[in-house]
Amino acid sequence: MSEKKIVIARRVGGNLHAVHYLSRGEHSSEDGKRLPFVIICHGFTGDKYEWGRFPTTAKALNEAGFDALIFDFSGSGENEREFITLSKQAMDLEDVYGWAKEQGYSWIAAIGLSFGGLTLLFANLPEFKTLVFWAPAFHLKNMFSPRAQENLKRKPLVLPSSGNGEPIKINNTFVEDLSKYDPSIYLQKLATPALIVQGTKDRTVRPRNTREAFKYLPQDDHHKLIEIDKAGHDFDGALLTEFIEVTTNWLKNYL
Repeated sequence: MSEKKIVIARRVGGNLHAVHYLSRGEHSSEDGKRLPFVIICHGFTGDKYEWGRFPTTAKALNEAGFDALIFDFSGSGENEREFITLSKQAMDLEDVYGWAKEQGYSWIAAIGLSFGGLTLLFANLPEFKTLVFWAPAFHLKNMFSPRAQENLKRKPLVLPSSGNGEPIKINNTFVEDLSKYDPSIYLQKLATPALIVQGTKDRTVRPRNTREAFKYLPQDDHHKLIEIDKAGHDFDGALLTEFIEVTTNWLKNYL
């Protein structure tokens, strides 16, 4: 296994910083075929490392035979600061997917944490073999009260970011952009096999909201909700191991 820091070009200019994790220390399997590949998307105010959770996840995926990539969305992590929006992140993910295709990967899946999960839902990528949502923030726009929205019109909000990165910036375009999308419509149209993993003690993404969102998905064997007992939004340790294990088992069915 090996890992390499890279940058991925954005179609609108600039780059996305990323780390490419290779399961065999090279870019192809023993029989010469490209390995299955998993793109991992961080949450709001997070970055590609997610306080150490994502490198742990990527290495576990390597052990299971998957190559993986963690990356910073525009305006986050090591990338130059700009105002964040869902639409920008969806475009970033499309650019990352395009990079993966250029590398020769064809069996591609994605994991999205919180806001990263919402981004997965709205990105125009039906080619994904499967999607895994970790505590997806499908109801994010409901977290901004009318008063908060008015305040953002007057003054941008600067929020601490994970690690040692510069603060994250949002303004009123963040909420305006969110308001353009109705998660229920996208969930109903989601034919791609999908797993949702949700902690029962999550106070940021409420389990009841995730259960309600799950009802919009096709109710078949290719769409599943798994709840992790006692896990909050910042799950780690043994709880992170549970998230990774159920995810890996799911991915093995589709990659």
